Amino acid sequence: MIRRAITWQLVVGLLIVMGWLVLGLAAPLLTSVDPLKTRSFVVIGTRTIPPPFEPGQFGYPLGSDNAGRDIWVEVMFGARATLTIAFAVLLARLVTGTTLGAVAGWFSGRAADRLVSALIDAFAAFPTILFALLWIFAFDIRSGLSAFVLALAITGWWGFGRATRSAVVALQGRPFLEAGRALGLSEFALFTRHVLPNLMPILAVSGALEASAILLALGELGFLGIVVGGGFSIPIDDRGLGGGSQFIFSSAEWGAILAGGRFAVYSSAWIALVPAAAFASAVFGFNVLGHGLRTMFERTPIALGRVLSWRTLAALAAVLVAMRVVTPMLGPAGSYVPIARSFDAPRAAQHLAYIGDPAREGRFSGSPGYVAAAQYVADHFKEIGLQPLETGSYFQSFKQSVVRITATPTFETTGAEAKSFTHRVDFTERVGGRAAGGTAEGNVVYVGGGVKTPEYSDYAGVHPEGNIVMIAGPTQGDPIDIAIREGAKGVIFVQASDAPVGIIKFSPIPAFERDTLPSIVISEAVANELIAASGKQIGDLRKTLEERQRRARERPSLQRVVPEPLSFDTDTRVRVSVPLGPVEEVDTMNVVGFLPGTDPERAKKYLIVGGHLDGVGKDPNGTVFPGANDNGSGPAVIIEVARVLAQHRAMLKNSFIFAAFSGEEEGLVGSEVFVQNSITKPYRPENVVAYINLDMEGCCGGLAASDENFSLHDRLRSAAERLGYDLEYTPLIGASDHASWLRRRVPAISVGPTDLGPFHTTGDTPASIDPKRLRESGEVVVQALLEMGAAE
Repeated sequence: MIRRAITWQLVVGLLIVMGWLVLGLAAPLLTSVDPLKTRSFVVIGTRTIPPPFEPGQFGYPLGSDNAGRDIWVEVMFGARATLTIAFAVLLARLVTGTTLGAVAGWFSGRAADRLVSALIDAFAAFPTILFALLWIFAFDIRSGLSAFVLALAITGWWGFGRATRSAVVALQGRPFLEAGRALGLSEFALFTRHVLPNLMPILAVSGALEASAILLALGELGFLGIVVGGGFSIPIDDRGLGGGSQFIFSSAEWGAILAGGRFAVYSSAWIALVPAAAFASAVFGFNVLGHGLRTMFERTPIALGRVLSWRTLAALAAVLVAMRVVTPMLGPAGSYVPIARSFDAPRAAQHLAYIGDPAREGRFSGSPGYVAAAQYVADHFKEIGLQPLETGSYFQSFKQSVVRITATPTFETTGAEAKSFTHRVDFTERVGGRAAGGTAEGNVVYVGGGVKTPEYSDYAGVHPEGNIVMIAGPTQGDPIDIAIREGAKGVIFVQASDAPVGIIKFSPIPAFERDTLPSIVISEAVANELIAASGKQIGDLRKTLEERQRRARERPSLQRVVPEPLSFDTDTRVRVSVPLGPVEEVDTMNVVGFLPGTDPERAKKYLIVGGHLDGVGKDPNGTVFPGANDNGSGPAVIIEVARVLAQHRAMLKNSFIFAAFSGEEEGLVGSEVFVQNSITKPYRPENVVAYINLDMEGCCGGLAASDENFSLHDRLRSAAERLGYDLEYTPLIGASDHASWLRRRVPAISVGPTDLGPFHTTGDTPASIDPKRLRESGEVVVQALLEMGAAE
């Protein structure tokens, strides 16, 4: 009987499905090639051949994609990601649909049945792909597998729900159920012991067919360019490689591979056909498996309730946990974990203790404290064995413009109840652009967000002329420029009480417009004190303006309705003074060290790790802002990362550059100098594989990275997972030295914290540093660099 039940469909289906599962899990053991490794060209004599490479050409059995990635390797690794999604979605749909369907069927005709049936009809009415698209973006496509699993689970659970309800309704009234009730079994025991085992054959067959439907949905989404982790197309001519476009994705998954080849069907058909064939074979496997299972259950009465006992489920769970733990340790990437673990956090903390010591006086660019810190970094680069610049020095010297506060700024109310406010506690100055030095006195005039357009003006009905405007609300354009044109003598910005940073020492930017005003930032408490006579609160005014803006954005029809401004004059008179010196040039330097690669071709491509060494210095009264976390921590981690990689230089294929920059606080000056001076060097931008920026690595919150580059973020997140860490998104988006590479279309990312902590304050000292955060950042960066620069 069992032999009659085992059909060719069952055997073929199991072989195909199990074959893909084994191939996906064993991929790291079967090849040492990174599935995301790109290849820009192949040189044969005097010919330079760009990708895509044809099947069988240059060691690519099934060809490459437009980025030079091996398609067969991508498909092998992609099997794991794609089938993981399929099985996770299948499990979610099965549990949700079966539970709701069973409740509806067991209570047939009652309120629960009507509610579940209505839900099933409602969800079934939506087009699956369109519905899935909406949910994927709602859950944030950048979050990876979880967004796809949740979205596809939500869109398809109703199939199991409908099948389960029908089966349970058909079982109602059967004699064996009545016998169970007569024996005193509870409704729950009756369902689990007698109904659920009878559902198993239906669910097993439906599950196999549902898995094929999930794979089809993933393929359709891939063809639309909706892939795990997100993806985007860039014109290839922007990279100097001719016409066409290249699809960038961050995870080797069949849908992503298909997305990369969907526009190359006529020119390079294999890019799309190979992942399409993988999808087709897996869908065929699940379909014939479902057919085979149905035949088996029809011919042989198998008690699946016994087969799928708690022991079986426990064993399956143990296997899945073991796979989750062991799989990241397989292949070359797994072998790098012990090297990454050799990152010495206490050693990095020692570097930070020197760099962030108040004796460095905040390391203002070009200051004696900065020069001492730069010499410290250079000495350790030399000790590690890094090569200097072609000049024979680790210093890349240049002149930088700076501007300094010459005396402590003041802010006070005048009149009978005069009061002076405390610098760096109640207020701080803003310097740069149209915000400059000087003294201004006048009445406080609240002008909302300081907005003025042809349709609306925050200045309507108030008198800014000769007075000092207070801005607390959503701005538009340059609010200081508008204040100048309205005749104001000074500007007060109000820091929101829930802002991520408090009253801090802002970096003075030595670049000014022709027309300027003295400008300061005050706390919300001080602002409320200044407008107390009006009976209003700054927080309420700000929320009203933000709500107006939100409603106008969500309902465009409201944009035609011009609201009344919330602005008002006050009788509170204040005096603002910001003593500012002239713009001057100082001598400063970046610190740069090289670690050459061992592969003759890949050594021409560079991985750069950098971070700024400078800080905001000290105040005229001698108060030091040590800048331990921002950003003594970055160079401290860089030194230790360089030491670890230098000890394993024999395995490094690509070349590495380690840099500590000056002038970040004044506008990314040092990193711009580095990039501009590399235009004619071997490490010019087009030869940079990636730039990883380290900024604020010592505290606070969790480990995070910016999201300007999905592929790099996924690289770092994968490295973090191998090490047992979580990697989130940082608020430091485009606000650090990696922006110098991003604007030149070079892959770049900034590693940092989820919480900015006490940066630009006197509390940013070595005592605030958590060595655990240094270790996490250092280990993840080492792991990611090895995966990119050492793997075959």
